[in-house]
Amino acid sequence: MPKIFYTAGPGDAFQSFNEWKAGRRDLINSHVGYSRQVMDACARHDAEALITCSHHRTADQSHDGISLVYRPDLSEGKSGLGFYRSFREKAKANMRDALDFGADLVIVGEDNIPMLYEPLRRRGITVVQALHSRLWQEGRPLRIMQRLRLHDFRKSYASGSTPVLSASHAVTAQVEQLAGKGRTPILEFLPLYEQEHYGGLPPADTSCDVLNIAFIGRIEADKGALDLIAIADALRSMKEAVRFQICGVGGAFDQMVAMAQEAGLGDQFVFHGWCDRSKLRQVLTSCQISIVPTRPEFMEGFNQVVIESALAGRPPVASDACPAVAYAGDAVEVVQAGDLQGYVAAIAALARDKERLARRIAACAGIGQRFTDDGNSFGAALNEIFAAQREKRPVHDRRIALSEPAP
Repeated sequence: MPKIFYTAGPGDAFQSFNEWKAGRRDLINSHVGYSRQVMDACARHDAEALITCSHHRTADQSHDGISLVYRPDLSEGKSGLGFYRSFREKAKANMRDALDFGADLVIVGEDNIPMLYEPLRRRGITVVQALHSRLWQEGRPLRIMQRLRLHDFRKSYASGSTPVLSASHAVTAQVEQLAGKGRTPILEFLPLYEQEHYGGLPPADTSCDVLNIAFIGRIEADKGALDLIAIADALRSMKEAVRFQICGVGGAFDQMVAMAQEAGLGDQFVFHGWCDRSKLRQVLTSCQISIVPTRPEFMEGFNQVVIESALAGRPPVASDACPAVAYAGDAVEVVQAGDLQGYVAAIAALARDKERLARRIAACAGIGQRFTDDGNSFGAALNEIFAAQREKRPVHDRRIALSEPAP
């Protein structure tokens, strides 16, 4: 029986575990959670698993061969040399857990340097890396600690010893830039959704007097949340009737609320805080479009909100820092990251041109199937990892085509 060790990261894998244990589909998260897909893959392949998670819960969990345990994030609150050293501490802790468990397959996230897991490889244990984010910010000079970290990534990838699960073409391109094309196996995956996540909403009301715009995600400066104040102010000066529906919390939440009030934009912003699936569907029903204004300094690996908005029939106005825009076809209005006037122009165009808005909404219907097809999922990529392990063969590459805009 295979034994899998998986680092789930900071998400609430405990919640996913409880749904899996009860035999319920994962409808609590905004998508089918990656830890849930690991659990399902282990069940399909009759594997035992030890999953670690840095989302704190008081009690560890175990059911039907799968155990979920809390482990602190050893990188949290650290920077510079201390942050770099934390990768070694994390690798030692993970290897200790994996060896104590008797794992023969280890899957770690981007918060791990795969080269540090060489002691496991020497014992015949396969190490796979799941990359949900890009590894560096392109177009900016690298700091010395970033160069050291990427040097270590390069050594592991170039040797071909670390198969990579990649969240997008942008992540794949960085891995190939480090390793050389074809040097390490790469399996791309897409986020997976159930129809109930975002399907079945009423059509967006294009005859509205006020254009309601959903922002979904963490309220942080590098996510572009604070830029919405300047965008709203510019739209007000153009006498465009818009209202931003803000769904999320974060470190800049209080600052954003204060900025909106100070700018006299209180009527243009509704702050909903954190929203569960039911509340989020309610807010999206009231909206015509969404906005995903990620700034260039944030290293997006995909950005699921772009796709989730389209699945809900609310076309996103989105930053080109989000690799997901390449998968959304004509459903998305793409704006250069950091170009606030570009967002203003895109929103104003949709507010004024109802036919343009209707075309974007209609295009949303064309992207859903590939994101509800589990053949493109993280779990399907895991199937190939399991099969290669069982058959004692190399992992086969998998690329997922980008959606092409309609001619």
